[in-house]
Amino acid sequence: MKVSQIFIYPVKSLSGIALESSGVSDRGLEHDRRWVLIDNKNYHITQRERPELMRFQTTLEKEGIRVYDKESKETILIHFNSYEGENEEIGVWDDRFLAREVNKKFSRWFSEKLAMEVRLMYQPDTSLRYVDEKFSISGTEVVSNADGYPVLIISEESLSDLNDRLDEEVSIERFRPNIVIEGGKAFSEDQMGKIKIGDSLLVGVKNCARCVMINNDPHSGIRTKEPLKTLSAYRREGNKVLFGRNFLIERTGKIKVGDLIFQ
Repeated sequence: MKVSQIFIYPVKSLSGIALESSGVSDRGLEHDRRWVLIDNKNYHITQRERPELMRFQTTLEKEGIRVYDKESKETILIHFNSYEGENEEIGVWDDRFLAREVNKKFSRWFSEKLAMEVRLMYQPDTSLRYVDEKFSISGTEVVSNADGYPVLIISEESLSDLNDRLDEEVSIERFRPNIVIEGGKAFSEDQMGKIKIGDSLLVGVKNCARCVMINNDPHSGIRTKEPLKTLSAYRREGNKVLFGRNFLIERTGKIKVGDLIFQ
């Protein structure tokens, strides 16, 4: 098996960026979900309740992350390691950890576009948000503003299996993976434990429970009933619908498209 695609999602719930290579840090792929929009209660917002976040496209530039609003045609450039606010506690799901406001100008920009009060926050390296202890290995693994784990892996074969059951095919972007692999059987990722990609070591700990977000078409911005409806018919375990596998980082390094996967 090998890596076929790599994605990062710098601002949580905004569009992703396809890459040919990426650094792997202790909390996930480099720049992945280090930024997050929060409401006036300091709690994260996502496409689950605000599907219009799909309208914001992101690109990786030398100086930082470019955000483009497809509706207003306006852009902002979020510089790397640039923030003006002081440390304050924010919430992502049940976790509380420290983040800093990037600047009030960008917060106002997003607030205007979304017609609600939001702030753009950054998780600095000094902010440690620990992985759920039930799935931690060392007790010290950390994660960015992602839902709960540093890296999500899905195989091309799993997507093909799903598309064979759908009236209209869906793209891999629906599922927001970090690493897409090919060369195995459908859902072979479900059983993956420790794997080596490039000079990085990752450890699979939990299959990913999916929600209504996968029904958001990242290209049209429309939310439908699929593919969650079909997935729930054959990928349900208890009250969860599973697609993809979550991984922790055992050793940082570099990965690139075409890298072989060693188990």
